[in-house]
Amino acid sequence: MPVSSPLPIRVLVKGASLMHDISERPQQREDFIFSRVIEESLLGSGHGADVWTAAVASEPTRLAFRTWEEQVKAWSPDVVILSYGYYEVIHLFLPRWLERHANSLKTRPGRVRELYRTLLVRKVWMALAKLQCRLDAKIGGRFFGRRIRQVEKELHTYIDRTREVGQPLIMLFEFLPPGQRGRGWFPGMTERTAMMNEMLHRLVADYDNPEIMLVRIPEIAERRLPPGTEPNTDGFHYTGALHRYIGEEIADEIRRWAKQYPRLGPKD
Repeated sequence: MPVSSPLPIRVLVKGASLMHDISERPQQREDFIFSRVIEESLLGSGHGADVWTAAVASEPTRLAFRTWEEQVKAWSPDVVILSYGYYEVIHLFLPRWLERHANSLKTRPGRVRELYRTLLVRKVWMALAKLQCRLDAKIGGRFFGRRIRQVEKELHTYIDRTREVGQPLIMLFEFLPPGQRGRGWFPGMTERTAMMNEMLHRLVADYDNPEIMLVRIPEIAERRLPPGTEPNTDGFHYTGALHRYIGEEIADEIRRWAKQYPRLGPKD
């Protein structure tokens, strides 16, 4: 019986807009987000690669479970990359549904629609955002512990459930603090981000499993970007250069992990 060729490595990328957006506007054709860089790097080293970026803007951790059966149970990825917990540190009180509506990516042209969005939605959103900004400067990370504990519980459950499907490599993102523009609108976000990162470090340490690991984004940015370069120039999302470095380093980790599985090896 002939020996079959190695299978492509399946990589599932999940989270909010950190996973599919880029700081620069407009995004250039070859300013790839890190998941495309992972694909490029794996293919360049002879591996097959099937990378699925299943990210939705403003997605909180609790919504990750909605598509778990389709994306994990049915597709059975070899690697699962998660960037959850970041959306939770952004807003002090503004609800997700209102942000999604005010900043919708699905708007269509039309006189009535445009007037509605310009004269009502945007004005209401900006007024509430300015109020939130003033309160955020005073409250910061106070009263945030409950939300941290909820995210930790949800991530723990998602990881445990996912590891039952073939024990994939799990990679969790550590978060950058907001850039200058982000701090202007969300003064308390830096403190909340640090709290979320502390939880992520603790979560990974508690597993004490090399196949459940933290991708240290701040360390990658400090080590690979020129000194003084802001890694998230729009305040939140990674620059094209940082996307490239993140993708390259994750691909290196995936190759190291895949060496133990001949069916996921590079092609001859």
